[in-house]
Amino acid sequence: MTPTTFRLALAGLSLIAPPCLSEPLLWGFSPSDPPPYVEVQANELQHSLTRAIGEAVAAASGRDLSFVATPNNRIDESLANGRIQIICNTLPAWLNTPDQVLWSQSLYEDADVVITRLAQPAPHSVSDLQGAIIGTTLGYHYSPAITAAFNQQAMVRHDVRDLPTRLKMLERERLDAVIDLRRAVSHVLPENQATFRISQWEVEHFALRCAVANPADRASQKLVRQINEMINNGQIQQIVKRFD
Repeated sequence: MTPTTFRLALAGLSLIAPPCLSEPLLWGFSPSDPPPYVEVQANELQHSLTRAIGEAVAAASGRDLSFVATPNNRIDESLANGRIQIICNTLPAWLNTPDQVLWSQSLYEDADVVITRLAQPAPHSVSDLQGAIIGTTLGYHYSPAITAAFNQQAMVRHDVRDLPTRLKMLERERLDAVIDLRRAVSHVLPENQATFRISQWEVEHFALRCAVANPADRASQKLVRQINEMINNGQIQQIVKRFD
């Protein structure tokens, strides 16, 4: 092989080689996720659980990091076309093609709960919400029972941009109830507040995970192994505790 041919061969290999680990890890996040999961200012992800986990994983993996805002209804598409390489705080049931990505172990658990005004009785089932106008998150997947009730118009789904706005509308009686994540509600509401009632009844309990694109890619497999190792050795839980 001549030197020229050798150089051409190397150039050809560089075109088909997998992305270098020095390239930024494209970490997706949903702008509609509430604090402490996501905090956005001027279109940039701020100090939050998502940012803290992303930075810890990137540091452990020796990767640079870039956070990419990804609406809930664009997650499948963004993982498939390479716009993002990973997104956490999600579940297989929330994606259209969960078998086309790799999944980490559970990062942490949370539950959807119902917030009502203090003067209202606490709901204990979906039937207690019959006819109610419910403050919800745009693009968010609710439990099958809640989704069926919305579809059957047994109660009204009203998407509102963020949790503080939903709570303000609830206080002003423009909503009858709000469904949101317990960790998010606890983060937003003062501990001894006397305006709202948070249900002990959990609409749905779940263990949230990370989805990683390109299952056959070695770098993707290594990334999932790194996350699982950080879960198993307690690093992720230590990060979560800082936001609880």
